[in-house]
Amino acid sequence: MRSTTPAVRAIGVNRRWLRNIRLWLVVGAIIVGLVAFWAFRAFQAGPLLFPPAEATTTQGMAVSGTDWPSIRRDIGGTGWAQEANVGPPFTADWVRETPGVILATPALVGERLYITTENGIVAALDAATGDTVWSYEIGSPSDSAPAVSDTAIYVGARNHRLLALNREDGALLWERNLGNIVLGSAIVVDGTVYIGSTNSRLEALDAATGDPRWSARVKGWVVGHPASDGKVVAAASLGERFITVDPDTGRRRLVFYSGTPVVGGPVIADGLAYFVTNRGGVWAVDPSAVSRPFSRFAYVAKFNFFYWRLLKDPPQQTGSAWVGTARGRVKYSPVYADGKLMVVNEDGLVRALDGSTGAENWEHALEAEVSAEPVAAGNVLLIATATQRLVALDVGTGEIAWEYPLDGGGLAAAPAVSGSTLYLPMADGRLVALTGQGQ
Repeated sequence: MRSTTPAVRAIGVNRRWLRNIRLWLVVGAIIVGLVAFWAFRAFQAGPLLFPPAEATTTQGMAVSGTDWPSIRRDIGGTGWAQEANVGPPFTADWVRETPGVILATPALVGERLYITTENGIVAALDAATGDTVWSYEIGSPSDSAPAVSDTAIYVGARNHRLLALNREDGALLWERNLGNIVLGSAIVVDGTVYIGSTNSRLEALDAATGDPRWSARVKGWVVGHPASDGKVVAAASLGERFITVDPDTGRRRLVFYSGTPVVGGPVIADGLAYFVTNRGGVWAVDPSAVSRPFSRFAYVAKFNFFYWRLLKDPPQQTGSAWVGTARGRVKYSPVYADGKLMVVNEDGLVRALDGSTGAENWEHALEAEVSAEPVAAGNVLLIATATQRLVALDVGTGEIAWEYPLDGGGLAAAPAVSGSTLYLPMADGRLVALTGQGQ
């Protein structure tokens, strides 16, 4: 029998060990490559390969200074009617009982006012008289504000559907099942309808036919409205996410982690995107920023280093511009007007932050809970309180410009504003047209 020396046996062991090392290196390289490829494709690959196309228009239709065509008026979601001029003394032009409480802001285009109700009715009213022009029964409660284009209005419903109705006579043009309850509202941009759902998706559909164009994944329910600047579409969710996507392909560009659920919808204005969280966080983000592969892992690692005091300064996520606070929990979308982002917390504390820096401009305590989303009309911020008051704060100073008593349980949703007229959806199921003399 042939014998081997210890030195020869050691050489054989070393060779096997080297072969195993090489094998594991190859396997590891393959795994790392696959993970990198998956992250690149699943998260940000599209935007890096295909830059966003310039939109030919920034509105879904021609909007005059007196129109309020979607939930927050413009596609950026500002909630601001710049040319409005409302103020006392007020006169009630008309009061109408509606077929159920209006749960979302009415839409106004031209001489028509469009509403949705908790009883599943979509209706068009004459804005001057309040008379019903047409109505359509969708068979399910709607929390969705109408979004109006040149020829149609678009509304979502709790029975999973998005419907397009003819503006003139209310005839059904098309409907699509989005796979889960629709609680948010749509915007219409350049022939495409964008809307979120509780299916954790942001959907894009052809405005004329309802054919799907793309569907982007968003972790968590999307219960607010999307926003756009014509170059990206932004959405936020209860799953602690804010995303921007390419409007043509739906590929995600920026994925931003808010830490707590985002309430309402985002705002895009003057080169920045804004959103608020239920715990009062106020975020400003660069909407043109693009997340890189593994940016989430890098952020978490750096945050842990900061937590354990191995880093002096807190890490910044890709796209972060500034972070502020509402100093309390928040339920409603912010308002952007005259370069200021205005947020209202549940206790009625109103804060105006500089849109560029996040610095505080002013603060006002209403000492009452808020009952509907705030909106801005000209140079005043309108806030409905649980004490049945409509309070107007000066956008520049935060001082009270005027107040108006509200009966019928106050407002059920934010008003639509047109010129010197407010269209108030009341909690008792009435719709009131209130015209003031201006300020």
